[in-house]
Amino acid sequence: MLNEKKALLLIGSPKLKKSTSESLGNYLLEGLCKNGYRCNKLHILSTLKNDVKELFYNINDTDILIISSPLYVDSLPSPLIRAFELIGQNREERENVKNQSMISIVNSGFPESFHNDTALKICKNFAHKADFQWLGGFAMGGGPAINGMPIKDLGGMTRNIVKALDIALDAIANNKSIPLEATNMMSSNLIPTWLYTLIADKGWKTQAKKFNAHKNLYAKPYIKG
Repeated sequence: MLNEKKALLLIGSPKLKKSTSESLGNYLLEGLCKNGYRCNKLHILSTLKNDVKELFYNINDTDILIISSPLYVDSLPSPLIRAFELIGQNREERENVKNQSMISIVNSGFPESFHNDTALKICKNFAHKADFQWLGGFAMGGGPAINGMPIKDLGGMTRNIVKALDIALDAIANNKSIPLEATNMMSSNLIPTWLYTLIADKGWKTQAKKFNAHKNLYAKPYIKG
């Protein structure tokens, strides 16, 4: 169909399976598919290794680009940044130009969502430099609580996430920016900070024990006795 719109999800997580980034992006992509979009998704890490031309083709052919990524040290994972650089170079050389839009979702392991602000600004800057209409971005804290599960299956914990993404779906369908109401919903805590911290601390100790490092968690080798 000539008038069929296309949606592309780029997953920035180095995890090729069961990533929170993919769970969040999948919900949006599935919603767009139900609204008549032809949908596709690519994992940045494997795409950079296998076929960059496929990445360029899909980027330049889509109507709405969804970037879903974890936070890495207040920024984006290096493979995604590299992809942004390559895409930017490619788009400077393209001949056929179409109107395209972009949104981003950045999740982090911190309970607070504001840690994602810098990464979202990087995405916004990329959108402007690469000639995408920026429709907005979502910042979410507590990403490990989702742990790659479908967000619609997690009950009350993700009710605000589902509502936020549903509002975004309606905005995308009308080529409008994501409303502030939706971004605020996405930024709200999945669970109370004290509970999230307690669970994360227990998980950290469990991982340490798995690698026989639990006795060294409180080591201070550089402090003079």
